[in-house]
Amino acid sequence: MKKRMKRLSCLMLAGMMTVSLLSGCGAEEKKEDTGGKETLTLWMPPFGTEESLDKEVWENILDPFEEEHNVEVSVEIIPWSNYEEKYLTGISSGQGPDVGYMYMEMINDYIESESITPFDEYLTDEEKDNFYYLDKGVIEGKQYAMPIVVGSARVMFYNKALLDEAGVTEIPQTWEAFTDACKKVAATGKTPFLQQWGDKSKGAMNAMFFPYLWQAGGQIFNEDGTEAAFNSEAGLKAAKFLTDLKLKDGILPEEVTSMSEDQVFSEFKKGNAAFVVGPTNRGAEFTEAGVEWDYITSLQDQQMGTFASADSLVLVSASKNKELAAELVKFMLSGPSMTEFHKMAPFPPIAKDEEYNDDPIFKGVYEDNKDSLITLPAVKGSAAVYDNLYKNLQLMMLGELSPEEALNNSAEFADSTLAQNQ
Repeated sequence: MKKRMKRLSCLMLAGMMTVSLLSGCGAEEKKEDTGGKETLTLWMPPFGTEESLDKEVWENILDPFEEEHNVEVSVEIIPWSNYEEKYLTGISSGQGPDVGYMYMEMINDYIESESITPFDEYLTDEEKDNFYYLDKGVIEGKQYAMPIVVGSARVMFYNKALLDEAGVTEIPQTWEAFTDACKKVAATGKTPFLQQWGDKSKGAMNAMFFPYLWQAGGQIFNEDGTEAAFNSEAGLKAAKFLTDLKLKDGILPEEVTSMSEDQVFSEFKKGNAAFVVGPTNRGAEFTEAGVEWDYITSLQDQQMGTFASADSLVLVSASKNKELAAELVKFMLSGPSMTEFHKMAPFPPIAKDEEYNDDPIFKGVYEDNKDSLITLPAVKGSAAVYDNLYKNLQLMMLGELSPEEALNNSAEFADSTLAQNQ
């Protein structure tokens, strides 16, 4: 019954988005009298320590653009906890932005409903040549997305002092060596490893499940995105590895099933955990907290593999002035703008007109280990699939579902959902 309800809900919401576009609703309905100035609305997620910081940073970055084009850019920072919900309800009701930030698993559903417009006609050959990762925003042969954050690789951080105390002399590279190192840490009475299984965002799987699936040689979907592939031998091996860490070996403590990402990183900053997996831009926080840390790009079973983002800016079809909105996107992605953004949120450069300003310790991740960095595939209907998979994996970590049950239940839902989107 829950699966049928979920599928019905997805269909109803997709219909709402289509009706909105057909009836002429859109971002222009939000336009207000601003003394002769046009208004553009920009939706972004938070990258700073507080949402107010992000808003201030973007408003400062966009000041020259507003002056040059006699436009007012209204910046709204959307919390990660209700990010997809905000987009779905906003765009379907005609209250969406002109320009928005989307991660890859969101984009295809908005392409399907014609809610976002390609950038192709707004880009010159010179502009295209400047960007490093435009290919990651090409879907169905069109430039539907302009990558803004490519990187944020999930690496395994470790606390040097806790490993020294436990007598771990070699940093683990394999699953087996990692388990052995964690057992040594546990013997000292310290917490070996933390994961955020209580986090509200299904994006937590980018650190908690997908890397191990890839390391075992598995994939999330089949090659053409029509069926689930995570319920494979590799997927089952990854799921059992994680459940053994908690339910068999006691390496993951009971409280991980109620911990958020911020709580996990807070414990690491306090020196209370030996290992955590997180994005590279968290390294600066750990240094400020006084933690003597280092990292490995990825553990390996059959191979190395970890998540790297390819998040992008999109042009909402309901925008009244798409040409001006496209200019806003290009201004945001310019070298000077990205230099200021990366002071708040350290990421590798996305274009030739910006120098590498991220922590140099991570250059090896993006240069030496780039083949192990994997982005989520752009598959229609994948957002609902990820949501269902995350819920089943949470039940698995609580011991309420076996790894087989969690993956098979999720695969059944995934195959049905993907079939509806073909």
